[in-house]
Amino acid sequence: MSMSPRAQGPHQPSACQLEAAADGDLTLTTPDGHQHRQVAVIRGFPLSATDGPVAVVGRDGRELLWIASLATAPADLRRLLIDQLAADEFLPRIEAIETITRNEPSTWQVRTDRGRHRFELAASDAVIWHADGGVTITDRDGICYVIPAVHQLDRRSRRLLERHG
Repeated sequence: MSMSPRAQGPHQPSACQLEAAADGDLTLTTPDGHQHRQVAVIRGFPLSATDGPVAVVGRDGRELLWIASLATAPADLRRLLIDQLAADEFLPRIEAIETITRNEPSTWQVRTDRGRHRFELAASDAVIWHADGGVTITDRDGICYVIPAVHQLDRRSRRLLERHG
């Protein structure tokens, strides 16, 4: 019976090799030479710790490699992990706010980098303003939308947003 690499003990990220194929599929090669094809890279704590930890999981969802911090990963591995995370993450970026209803819960019609969306706010405190000038908005289904820089929105969008801040 073969054991997963995690069951045998954690591998050091520097002892593993992660490669991206031309079609985007990732392959993880562990120190024992075993190749795990079509692995996925996921954040351990996607909202609270965006710089790590990161897990590499197999097609069956089992953890194959745990990286405690992106900052401590070897440079070439770190670049590949960051690129993969950026390509796979679903955090729609709001580019414009078209309408917001005044009723509770409010319904938002927005234009994002992934198209137009309509959603209801999760609660009255679902709009979180960040010190860096960004905003995170959570809808009632738990999907987070991000506005990285409010000052880059058009004037109408900023006015609508400010009513909820």
